[in-house]
Amino acid sequence: MQETLTDAIGLDRAVSCGPIDHRSIERKGLMLAALVGLIVGAASVGFQLSVEAFENAGRDVFAPFARQGPAQLLLVVLCGGLVGGLAGYVTERFCPEAGGSGIPHIKAVLMNLRVVRPFGLISVKVGAGLAALLAGMSLGREGPTIQIGGAVGAWFARVSRVPERLRLSLIASGAGAGLAAAFNAPLAGFIFVMEELRREMSPLTYGLALISSVSSVFVARVVLGQSPSFHLIDPKPIPLQTQVVVVFLGIMSAFVGIAFNKLTIRLIRFREKRASRLLGGAVVGAVASLMLAKFPEVTGGGHRLAEDILSGRLLDHGVIGFMALLLVAKLVMTSSSFATGVPGGIFAPLLVMGAVSGYLVGIVASRLFPGLAVQPDVMATIGMAAVLSASVRAPLTGVVLIVEMTQQYTLLYALLIAAFVSYVLANIMQNQPIYEALLERDLHKTGQLGELPRDSITLELVVEPDSAFDGSLIKEISLPKGALITVIRRQEAFVAPRGDTRIVYGDEITVHLVGRTTEAQLVQLYESVQAPHPSTPVEP
Repeated sequence: MQETLTDAIGLDRAVSCGPIDHRSIERKGLMLAALVGLIVGAASVGFQLSVEAFENAGRDVFAPFARQGPAQLLLVVLCGGLVGGLAGYVTERFCPEAGGSGIPHIKAVLMNLRVVRPFGLISVKVGAGLAALLAGMSLGREGPTIQIGGAVGAWFARVSRVPERLRLSLIASGAGAGLAAAFNAPLAGFIFVMEELRREMSPLTYGLALISSVSSVFVARVVLGQSPSFHLIDPKPIPLQTQVVVVFLGIMSAFVGIAFNKLTIRLIRFREKRASRLLGGAVVGAVASLMLAKFPEVTGGGHRLAEDILSGRLLDHGVIGFMALLLVAKLVMTSSSFATGVPGGIFAPLLVMGAVSGYLVGIVASRLFPGLAVQPDVMATIGMAAVLSASVRAPLTGVVLIVEMTQQYTLLYALLIAAFVSYVLANIMQNQPIYEALLERDLHKTGQLGELPRDSITLELVVEPDSAFDGSLIKEISLPKGALITVIRRQEAFVAPRGDTRIVYGDEITVHLVGRTTEAQLVQLYESVQAPHPSTPVEP
């Protein structure tokens, strides 16, 4: 059947002109990616300045009520509930996919399982997201900036009428540019696309991702300056004997990341069964506004708190109990805020939880083992990468992100140790990465895996080692009805697929689906080319 369909569409002619078309597409993609990066960088800067203004406004409005009576505090709670409820209502009414960080939505778009409505998404993401931060919810701006970047890439792809593969690469590169500009970290944005979004190393994907990230950071640095996000005071190289503390921090960070993932998923399930986004936003907004008045450290993205910890401005006298309380409160507040479904990310709150965890471990270790010369602020820096790695399961992104944000390259080895210890432990405990869990939950909601509203779909898939496709003959592969493998790109060569063609890992295969395809069939296709998850048993 594969050979007959191949001959019917004249694949040999398509393959012969493939390299020429590919190079032309790549050149056009690089130019578009640079333009996307510049626009995303400008949007990221504007969003960052707006977020800072709204967070400061929230503190200025609610903080003076901290020493007031019950009547004034009740007014604070009512105002916070009103603003939080409004954020939830606007999101649910006008653009539900703008809720949360938006990263799972971008991942689904890259799998052809969801669509992007750029203008509606960006409007709700910015408006409702700022309202949530005004109420004091513990959410960050980085995840939303990633989704905004993906929406900008989707819009450029639409107006430019680019081929399907280039469209997806522009969306991914726009999302990476959003992270790069948000953190002033171009290499982290590039690696995020490779590690979390596309998971392939084709020249088109990494070329577009790199140029888009560099372009977006150029705009951010022109406007905001080139100073690092965090300043450490005289960090000294970590002695070899102190690495045992780093390993312990990696273990603790794994448990923090796992606890956050489990609590967040459970609260999302609870909210979706019991309350609308309006009610959820109102309840959490009311609590968050009270926290703004009484415990402001657990509100907002937490960049200022992380900066205080890493710069050594916190005194360690009597701070152990406070830091432990802050860690628990920040975790619960972030999970609760995210579960409401209002726009807001978890990248920055996770970094804060990591900083608090590391600082706590550093203080305890410095008191118990003074000979190890442990610096609590340095441990806080390492904890940021470790907790992010445990929750998101993107260790390289976390390590590179922290190095670029602090410009402390001497900490690279310790960052790698802690990040990979937390990564491995989270895998061993079979805890699903937070964005994968959210994506799977979205795709497998009751009634969601139905037919897609398109008569034909073209997919670009990269075969991973030990996947179902790896080592299989095309005639042995169970493809959905109406599916045809039309092109195989193996390194720089193009292979005409036939029934006896063997698929190997690293192959970039183009699959064309004709007819009414279901989301379940697409999910099955993507799972067939991916390496099995550690929590998934491998067939003997």
